[in-house]
Amino acid sequence: MYLPTLPTLLSLILLRTTLAAHLTLLLPSLPTLPSSTHATLFTHNLTLTAPLRRSNTFAFPDLPSGSYLCEVFCRDYSFAPLRVDVDTHGKVEAWQTFRGNEWDNKGERLGAGEKLVIEVRGATQKGFYESRGGFSPMSLLKNPMILIAVLGMGMMVGLPYLMDNMDPDMKKEFEESQKAGPLAGLTRSANPMTDFDVAGWMAGSGSKSTSSGADKGGGPKARRRG
Repeated sequence: MYLPTLPTLLSLILLRTTLAAHLTLLLPSLPTLPSSTHATLFTHNLTLTAPLRRSNTFAFPDLPSGSYLCEVFCRDYSFAPLRVDVDTHGKVEAWQTFRGNEWDNKGERLGAGEKLVIEVRGATQKGFYESRGGFSPMSLLKNPMILIAVLGMGMMVGLPYLMDNMDPDMKKEFEESQKAGPLAGLTRSANPMTDFDVAGWMAGSGSKSTSSGADKGGGPKARRRG
């Protein structure tokens, strides 16, 4: 049985240390992050997880070769994903990637090296609650019902002034066109009280005509009775 000598073991250990790939993720300056914040390197047969350090970093030592999807999970913030490739020589390369794109579609290259330190981008705060909008007078003008009411009120106020400043001949022609228009007959037929003479009825002319008509009709009847 062959046993490796001490120099051979030391050379293997040094080779292992030399070829070991290290990745450190650096978060931007943010307020206090929850303790549940962590980063993951995911591939089809392996998932590596790194907790958050006090220095706002994530460390992945001794990475095996492969192609990984790097994501940072946080309760309060969202971060852009990364693509991390580690070759057999311990070299680490990182690119910006986007969800929904093909894996071969690489984005901006962020760095390369055996001990790579990169900053995670795209820190946006998550919003779980929708802020209630305050009152704004301009929002009333966006309502179509308010616009129609304002337009109608403006016509009611401005139309009399427009009629007073109109030329007499034009004003007369406008009144005649209104009387001869198709809506005039409709309004008269719809409202039979338009031809009722209120002043004459109040003066008693209507009662006299009815009484005179009754007298004329009652004369022959009275003669026949006699």
